[in-house]
Amino acid sequence: MREKEVLDALCNTGDAVFIVDADMRIVRWNKEAERVLKYSEQEVLNRECFRVISGKSSPDRPVCGHNCRVHGNLSKGALQKNFDILSQTGEGEPLWLNVSVIAPSDPDQSFVAHIVRDITREKNTRLALDQFLANLESHSWIFGDAPGRPPRQHTVRERPSAALSSREIEVLTLLAEGLSTKGLAQRLNISHFTARNHIQNILVKLDLHSKAQAVSYAFKKGIL
Repeated sequence: MREKEVLDALCNTGDAVFIVDADMRIVRWNKEAERVLKYSEQEVLNRECFRVISGKSSPDRPVCGHNCRVHGNLSKGALQKNFDILSQTGEGEPLWLNVSVIAPSDPDQSFVAHIVRDITREKNTRLALDQFLANLESHSWIFGDAPGRPPRQHTVRERPSAALSSREIEVLTLLAEGLSTKGLAQRLNISHFTARNHIQNILVKLDLHSKAQAVSYAFKKGIL
């Protein structure tokens, strides 16, 4: 199969794909990449990929650059597992991507295909949950343990998660993304009073005392 046919085949997928040459310059950018990353093909062709993607492992830790570790490993024949990076769209919006890379086994074909998936929602949800759990860890009084007093043994009974309405599960999902009550009301186009009532109903049904507990419980029980 000729190289052009190989590149065509790699781009023929519902996932976002961009392909770079040996100099890390973009030679292919499919329609889904245009939709996800909000750059047209004309804007990115022949540009170095790291100048477009500007990937970071965290907001203050860049990983994309001239000395790309992934590209270097692939050029030596090493296999690369998929990984997550923080990027941004052509409109400046932050974007978490999961990236899988494919390099040809034929040394005469010097290209690297990147298959990217938008995982922003999942990543933000996980980061919000981590923050909630960190807050719970540093504020044990939420569970009724007073400073200087040995922690009590809490009994946990099954809570009627099935009793949650679809709207309440939607509210839980938005809480897991880190939205405040005000932000939740704006997202759902409801009043602050209604949003607060939804949260209160969730806490009553799950027999919990805080939004952080509700989000943690929802993840542990697979509700979210």
